[in-house]
Amino acid sequence: MKSYGEFCALARALDVIGDRWTMLVVRELLVGPSRYSDLNKALPGIATNLLAARLRTLEEAGVVTATDAPAPVSARVYSLTEWGQGLQRSLVELARWGVPLMSTGAGEDHSRGRWLVFAVMALYPEPDAAQQVTGFPTVTVRIDADGDSVLLVSDTSGVRASVASAHEPAEVIVAGTSEKVFRTLSGGGDSHAEIKGDADAIRRFSMLTSLALTSERSDRLPA
Repeated sequence: MKSYGEFCALARALDVIGDRWTMLVVRELLVGPSRYSDLNKALPGIATNLLAARLRTLEEAGVVTATDAPAPVSARVYSLTEWGQGLQRSLVELARWGVPLMSTGAGEDHSRGRWLVFAVMALYPEPDAAQQVTGFPTVTVRIDADGDSVLLVSDTSGVRASVASAHEPAEVIVAGTSEKVFRTLSGGGDSHAEIKGDADAIRRFSMLTSLALTSERSDRLPA
C-alpha cells in the first residue's frame, strides 16, 4: 500500500493495515495462530500470492511473527505480536459498529464457524465492563456451525471463545448455520439455532445472551 504521507497516527496506522484483506488476516490471527494453509482456507476469495504479500507486509511492520512448528505440524505458524494483539480492541469496536448490518442475513456470503470466536468478542462486554452488568452467568457452550466447533466459556470475569474439537464437552450444545448461531448469541432474531442441554444450563445460557451488546444498536442502521 502506498503511504498516505501524512503526519497523523491514523494515516500511519492505515499505511500498515489499510490494504484490502489485511484486517481480515488480523481477525483470523485474533481467533488463533494459523498456518498459511489454514489462513488461505479461512479467507475464501483471497489469492494465494496476495495472502503471502499481506503476511510479508505485516511481518515487516512488526504486527505478525512466524515460527516453524515442529512435527507433526511441520509448517510455519503465523501469530500476532504483542503490538499486533493491540488491534483487538479497535477491530472489535468496528465489528460492534457493523452489527446492524448483519440484520439483512448471510445471503450468498461465505460463512465460517470459526468466525464466531471473533463474533463473541464483539457481542459481549469486555471483562472490565462486567461489573456494569453485575457479572456473567457461569456456563460452557460448544457451538457447532459450518463444519467448525467453538467452545464458549462464560463466568463472572467475562466471556471467552476458542476453536475446539467436535467432541469438546460442554453444558450446552448450540448447532446450526453461522447465521442462526449468531442470531442466537446476539439474543435477537426469529431464526435461532438448535440448543441442547439441561434446563438449568439452558437458563444460564439464555441469561448470557440477554447481555449481548446488540439490543442498544439494533435501531442504528440508517433507513
